[in-house]
Amino acid sequence: MGMFDSLSIELDGREIAIQTKRFDCALEHYRVGDWIGGAPPGVRVYFDVLRLDAEGRRDYRTDAESARTLTLFFVLAYGVFVEYQVRDGALAADAIEGSLTELKERWSDSARLLGFLAEALRAKQQEGARLGARLARVSSVVESARRLRAGETLGGLFGLIHEEERKLADGEDPLEVVAWVLGDEDAGWGLWGKGTRPDPLDEYRL
Repeated sequence: MGMFDSLSIELDGREIAIQTKRFDCALEHYRVGDWIGGAPPGVRVYFDVLRLDAEGRRDYRTDAESARTLTLFFVLAYGVFVEYQVRDGALAADAIEGSLTELKERWSDSARLLGFLAEALRAKQQEGARLGARLARVSSVVESARRLRAGETLGGLFGLIHEEERKLADGEDPLEVVAWVLGDEDAGWGLWGKGTRPDPLDEYRL
């Protein structure tokens, strides 16, 4: 089959990866908001037909009647994956051409595109900050484990203020503590991050 890239969509609460050989074919996995390596300039719209079996899994047979058939549209604006749409059925050529034109015009609106790119950049920066804080916590776990191995005690003037320090002091395996930190959804906020967890509804409150 060779190398490919994947564009991720959500369908019925499940993430599905749609493979393509149109771009860099570096086995990259892209989601909305990601810049795609090898994507052409300008606004480009692509489509694919997705077939599903009765359990909702990909049906790769082309010579049989699938339980569900969908036509997918993907929009790239200056290399950024900005939107996908899912339409029921295998659309006819004229319907596909109409949707391609409609989506290209939609994303040729500079105000829409700039708004999306600004929001995508904000989300990427926040995610980068969270990952940076999480790595700082992992580094702290490693340092604390080394101190314990050297015979030192954890804590100090303020005691064991972080959960990972308490876990280590209680004798938990450092690797298990690292795994816990990496899976902690609150990593990057409060004492380890910048500010507090944002309220997504804040701008709508009276």
